[in-house]
Amino acid sequence: MPELPEVENLARGLTARILGATIMDIRCHFPAVVRPDADCFADAIRGRTIDKLRRHGKYLFFLLDGDVAFALHLRMTGQLLLVPGDQRVDRHTHLEILLADRKSKIVYRDVRKFGRLELLNSGVEQFVQVKKLGIDALSISAGHLFELFQKTSRTIKAALLDQRVIAGLGNIYTDEILFREGISPLRKAASLKLEQVASLRLTIRAVLRSAVRRKGTTISDYVDDQGQEGSFQKALLVYSRAGEPCRRCGTPIIKQQVAGRGTYSCPLCQRA
Repeated sequence: MPELPEVENLARGLTARILGATIMDIRCHFPAVVRPDADCFADAIRGRTIDKLRRHGKYLFFLLDGDVAFALHLRMTGQLLLVPGDQRVDRHTHLEILLADRKSKIVYRDVRKFGRLELLNSGVEQFVQVKKLGIDALSISAGHLFELFQKTSRTIKAALLDQRVIAGLGNIYTDEILFREGISPLRKAASLKLEQVASLRLTIRAVLRSAVRRKGTTISDYVDDQGQEGSFQKALLVYSRAGEPCRRCGTPIIKQQVAGRGTYSCPLCQRA
């Protein structure tokens, strides 16, 4: 699933290529991909100029002129691409946003059809509040994160995955962050001291920023707006390495279910 670094790369790539472009028309091939409905969505954004792209957690926001905006969540297998206007669509292309120059278009592809584009009734801040999203993972302070951990009885893995606690982390980066910190995914979040949370917060930022520099992680479907894969998967230390030796101590990496997700860790480096 695309997480914060992947969405951040889409935001940066598209900003450089489509800012100031006007939306000429919309072609929807799978109506359920947009909310509230395809006709309302098309009528609201047709003729609008793209003023800004913004990200919060795993959401990408398109801010248009006239105070119109829509949000995109890629879910499991969503892809957002800027392609030539005459490029043929395939059966996994669910939405085309044609730009006024007629030379390019934004297409949304999704093999599993889980992703959604949603027209905003109000601003981004109100949308974030309604969705009960936590502070973005690159912006949260150690003190605030510590306070949130103190309010839960869940494991650290479950707390970090909860978008209401901290927005942007998913299974891949959570496993990598906990390994680098030497924290067991089974440890209770409330058991961490403030100085441990401060260190964890620095590691969160370091891992995410490194992934952004490497254009994200491509395990299966993720590509950037130009169709290019990320390369952070080459730097993964535990994720998807079950049975392989830990790169620190040589102990075989294990996979177990934590918070309902397949979780990778080193039983020696991350003792509970």
